[in-house]
Amino acid sequence: MSNEFLIHLTGTCALVLNVLAILRTCERRLRIQSGVAGLVWALNNLLLGAHSAAALSLVSAGRTASSAATLQGNAAQRRQAFAAFAALTLLVCALTWQGWLSAFLMTASLLSTYSMFYLRGPALRWMMLLVSMLWMFNAWTYGSWEQVAANAASAVAALYAAWRACRAGRLSIA
Repeated sequence: MSNEFLIHLTGTCALVLNVLAILRTCERRLRIQSGVAGLVWALNNLLLGAHSAAALSLVSAGRTASSAATLQGNAAQRRQAFAAFAALTLLVCALTWQGWLSAFLMTASLLSTYSMFYLRGPALRWMMLLVSMLWMFNAWTYGSWEQVAANAASAVAALYAAWRACRAGRLSIA
């Protein structure tokens, strides 16, 4: 298998996982599936040579899984997990800094970290829209059509999911 084929395969798989996760009405399942998508995005970014994005995708996968585990936990657990992942994000960004593009990734990752631990329902989906827009810069810079498509599809899915959640007034946690 060629490297180009693997890049497209991992990007397409992550795209599908990401969009399906955002459309979920169950907050826990959204986080678990987003975590799996984060692992696939990490591989995709590694294959692209986008090392900052790959490292942040791994942090994202761990953060998202941890946020699912602490979803119904107490505020102290969420605060400690948030602080640990925010610090880890800053450390990874410092170690893999690649110029101004890294600032967009750092901002997206910190916003995503906050939203995974503290937001639910429509507010979470609106924040996911903003995060998708910030990650779009990385996708465009590395010429990854899968990531461009994934961020566009994620933005549309986040808009739809936020609208649906606002309209229905309900989302489940379990």
